[in-house]
Amino acid sequence: MIFGTIIIIGILARQTALLYGWDEFSSYLVLVVCSIVTGAIYLNLQMAFTQILSPAIEKCFLRFECYRSKIVVVEECPEPIEEVVDVEPIVSEPTIEVETTSDTSEEVLTSIHTGSDEGEAKLPKEDATPSIEESNQPSEYEVLRANAMSEKERASQEKLNKVITYTKRTLVPYLDEESLHRLCGYITEYYLSDSLPKVESIKLSSQLKTIDAMHFGWNIGKAFGKPRLQTATFIKRVFAHTLRDVEISTIERKMSHTESECKIKLDKNVA
Repeated sequence: MIFGTIIIIGILARQTALLYGWDEFSSYLVLVVCSIVTGAIYLNLQMAFTQILSPAIEKCFLRFECYRSKIVVVEECPEPIEEVVDVEPIVSEPTIEVETTSDTSEEVLTSIHTGSDEGEAKLPKEDATPSIEESNQPSEYEVLRANAMSEKERASQEKLNKVITYTKRTLVPYLDEESLHRLCGYITEYYLSDSLPKVESIKLSSQLKTIDAMHFGWNIGKAFGKPRLQTATFIKRVFAHTLRDVEISTIERKMSHTESECKIKLDKNVA
């Protein structure tokens, strides 16, 4: 619960940083720093309470007779409990008492005692077998989680394959083979990573305009579920030559506009 509270405070700090215009990396850095600071404060407060406040509070309560009597009762309880739990003294005492009565009763008790020991020795062996078998089988939660993770990975890979196919089909007339291959690699890194990948600018054919590059970026960003600003920054770096005269803020604002003629149309059903 404490760990969850610390994480929530870090997330709130990150959201605040994002509201004030910080970038993704700085906001994550704020999250980590706030979580560490909050955890350190909690540990210091806990240590202060344990070492300083707790003894002082206990001394205050010791002034009351009822509290001291409760402490005495708690300290005396473990002794009878240990005597009840301890099986050997209970079994051995009646055996000694019966030995003094007669030889016949001694033989009967000895046989009963031996039989009970054998029964007790067999029980752990019978119980041990199912416990080992159960430990080798995954729980229902583990099975469900494994299935969910597998389905998530399958859906993610299917979405990436569709976007790569769309990229090749759309830009093959306007890029050479090597550039198209590099672009597909950049798009894969962009999808799988939370941060922007390091790229080398790819020059599009002069047949494509800035609006075409913007439309392409919006289509893949929409398919991946990425923020508009992150997608605008990505295509600004990848298509630096084509978008050399356009600012990132303008790309973010106009990447879904349709008022001008273009070769690459908006498509929200890429994946």
